[in-house]
Amino acid sequence: MLAAVLSLVATVGCDEKLQAYLKNASERQSVRDAKKAEDAGLQARGLGPASPISPEIARAIEVVRTSDYDFVVRKGKAPRKLKPEDDTAKRFDGFDFAATLESKTKWLGRGFTDLPTWLDEIGSGTFFSGDAYLVRLPDGRELTFRLWLLEEIAALPPDVALTPVTQETLAP
Repeated sequence: MLAAVLSLVATVGCDEKLQAYLKNASERQSVRDAKKAEDAGLQARGLGPASPISPEIARAIEVVRTSDYDFVVRKGKAPRKLKPEDDTAKRFDGFDFAATLESKTKWLGRGFTDLPTWLDEIGSGTFFSGDAYLVRLPDGRELTFRLWLLEEIAALPPDVALTPVTQETLAP
């Protein structure tokens, strides 16, 4: 896409500074893409940098990702039962909430290897305002995310609970 912009800019006739900037941006993006491909190749062979997320925490995030529940971010700490028309909380499905937790873990949770610490620091609420993470059950009740996740992990069959989640186990 950037190449198309470069050719369009060159034919329209813009100044040399903009052309140089766009060319440098294109080259930087190419280098980034090559680095990503190289890192992915190394990790596929079991080499390269370790994942920033520990296997125990990756399993917990996978439980969230495969869940059918609604995940709610509500101001305040206490779970409560509300009528649907009174609800102003942000709602996420399991896939989106897992992506949020994964991103937050990569940025803020490097070095967390145990689930209790991760739940305290990452899985309890939002970073800036501390809004609580809750899980809405089908009957309308809400549980704290921590309680729900620990119950879900405890309910997993023993072989699933102990198997680390990797790209190989997720592949069809």
